[in-house]
Amino acid sequence: MALSYASGVGLALSTSPVPTGLPLLLLPACLVLLLHRPWPLGALATLATAGLIAGVATQRAVSTDCRLHLPRRWEAAIEGRFLTRTAPGTSLPFQIESGAPNGCRAVVRALVYEQEELPPAGTRIRIQAGWEGREFPRSQWAEWSGILRVRDGWSPAPTPGLRAFALSLRGRVQDRIFALWGEEEGPVVEALVLARREHLNPDLREAFALSGTAHLLAISGFHVGVVAGLLLGLFRIVGARRRPSEVGAVLGCWAYVVGIGGPDAAVRAALILSLLAAARLRGRPVVTSGALGTALLLLLAVDPRWMGSIGFQLSFAGTGGLVLLREPVARGLERIWLRWIGTTLPAARARSPGLRLVRGGADGIVAGIAATLPTLPLVAWHFDRISLLGILATVVIAPVVATAIPGIGASLLLSLLPGGAGEFLAGGTGLLLQGVARFVLWVSSLPGASFWVARDDLIAALGAGAIVHFFLRWIGSAGRIGPTVRHVAATTAGVAIVLLLPVLPLRGALELHMIDVGQGDAVALRFPSGRWALVDTGPRSSSFDAGVRRVLPYLRRQGARDLEAIVLTHPHLDHIGGAPALLSEMDVRGVLDPSWAVGSSDYLAVLQAARSSGASWWPALDGQSFEVDGVRVRVLHPDPGTLDRDRLSDENDLSVVLLLEWGEAAVLLTGDAPAGVERRILDEVPHLTVLKVGHHGSRTSTSDELLERARPSVALIPVGDGNQFEHPHSEVVRRLQDAGTDMYRTDRDGDIQLTIRSNGTVESAGPP
Repeated sequence: MALSYASGVGLALSTSPVPTGLPLLLLPACLVLLLHRPWPLGALATLATAGLIAGVATQRAVSTDCRLHLPRRWEAAIEGRFLTRTAPGTSLPFQIESGAPNGCRAVVRALVYEQEELPPAGTRIRIQAGWEGREFPRSQWAEWSGILRVRDGWSPAPTPGLRAFALSLRGRVQDRIFALWGEEEGPVVEALVLARREHLNPDLREAFALSGTAHLLAISGFHVGVVAGLLLGLFRIVGARRRPSEVGAVLGCWAYVVGIGGPDAAVRAALILSLLAAARLRGRPVVTSGALGTALLLLLAVDPRWMGSIGFQLSFAGTGGLVLLREPVARGLERIWLRWIGTTLPAARARSPGLRLVRGGADGIVAGIAATLPTLPLVAWHFDRISLLGILATVVIAPVVATAIPGIGASLLLSLLPGGAGEFLAGGTGLLLQGVARFVLWVSSLPGASFWVARDDLIAALGAGAIVHFFLRWIGSAGRIGPTVRHVAATTAGVAIVLLLPVLPLRGALELHMIDVGQGDAVALRFPSGRWALVDTGPRSSSFDAGVRRVLPYLRRQGARDLEAIVLTHPHLDHIGGAPALLSEMDVRGVLDPSWAVGSSDYLAVLQAARSSGASWWPALDGQSFEVDGVRVRVLHPDPGTLDRDRLSDENDLSVVLLLEWGEAAVLLTGDAPAGVERRILDEVPHLTVLKVGHHGSRTSTSDELLERARPSVALIPVGDGNQFEHPHSEVVRRLQDAGTDMYRTDRDGDIQLTIRSNGTVESAGPP
């Protein structure tokens, strides 16, 4: 029943938009099934339809989120509270409670500039703030629909109530955490006990992901179980009876979960704990699968939006694996052990110490495998990679984390008393956390710690595995083919598809992917045989590396394993910033750039990364031409004969301009080339299928002369939403509209994918 309802919700949330009349058409069909078919079929169909209706309603509610409809710019005195520890110069979640236009009360991102002492998180304050909204806010990022800039400090605005007290208490706990553990271990402690990861070092967070242990940082059933066990033990120590102790532990867990903000995985764990405790109190059998299904159904009935949460999906998939697969996995490991030692099952059961080891010491491995298997497709789908060492790494550090959590709680409590006992215990707990961090960093650095999986390959692998499994089951119905053979054959087929698909030339078209990297350029090219090249790599700053955060994950998701070339059009940071990360993480045959010596540290970092990776370095010169899979690539600029180093006032004049020609199709990639460069190459520009607009839509590029000559069918504008340069310029937009060109913009459309055929036709991922 829970899965039927969830499937309806998932269909509605993943399909945009769902036809309005579809649920209304399905309801009579469900009624017919209820009346004329066996009850389970009609009931399940009715629940799936109910889930579809709930999902459609939720989808519409999300589109009306007040944050998406705030005025683009406004200033007001507002009241609200920061939801995490504050720090000047950092974008942090802020709960608006009054003062915003249209009465909007929601969580937004706030930026504080003043170097002053800020209130603890959760304290209600009054601030004078200005709002800068995104021009094209997206519903899935409603919290990031703009930025709230604090202007003139703050003043307290206390409010009574239990919620205000809980939020204020959580803020004081955060301050206490950083006072005890400092800026190094403090963010890890904050993530472990309060589910806040804003202050966690990006490299350490990435290491947890690569090592397959990121779930230990998320408040989940593991943490709720530790809290429940501690509370139950404390109640029994003070002499409470079993039933009151269980009730107290459940209530304490709910207080903890609500106090930290109710993360979805923690709510799921607390709800299941409550259901199991209720069954025990009533003297009924504890059916864990029933408790899991009930929790899923109740949570989705309360808020169907949880179905789209990655944490929610992984939480229920992992718990479902523990419930349904733990015993089969244990039996399978027993069989493997018994066959390895060459004994029969009855004899070994009585005397084999190895079997006892499998049942006892290896129980963590059994649980890890059971919980991990159902989550692998979800992890591959959402994060485009799978950790190969996650189970073993979890088995090693989970006991350490389980020991650290009560140590953290005891340290916080003892720190309220004089004598320094809390600080002493915090030092010991900090050593445990240092060991965890170093172990995770070491595991993530091991060769082959994780591998990338493209979404298309994942779908094909799951489909191939399912086909092989059911085919063998069908032909082996007489008992000739056992379940073990079927599972192994299906797994082998899936792995083979993952390995073979990326190297098979299946698409036969030229693909252009403009990756949304904010205010910068990154264009990926997939040639007809499946080879990839990249033109520019996006920006980099102290807090954001487009190569790590956007470009590399996008390429991996599309199945790119290596690059024929990286073209760096000119040495500006918004074009070359992501190059060092890409050169270190991917095999790159060579780098093509103007080869114009620039003394900036950012450019030198790219040179060093290319040297370390072994990539060749090729100068881009006017007149160069080469062919890839029938696609002719020509360099139209720069021409060393027309450049004067002493008179070069703008490095945009160096921009590498590439013309790609394939049959009747032509694509022009201009970097940040200004109108002067466009005029010099005008005679070589044919009628264009696609034009990458120069300099993010600045009015100094994309001249009337170029548009009159090229008459592009499609124009791509890489531009950051709300950028300070106000790109693209209205004059450039008008020129393109007058030319009858379809426009795509990364600030409005996100990542853009075009499939270009040799007959000059273009297929896009969505309407311009």
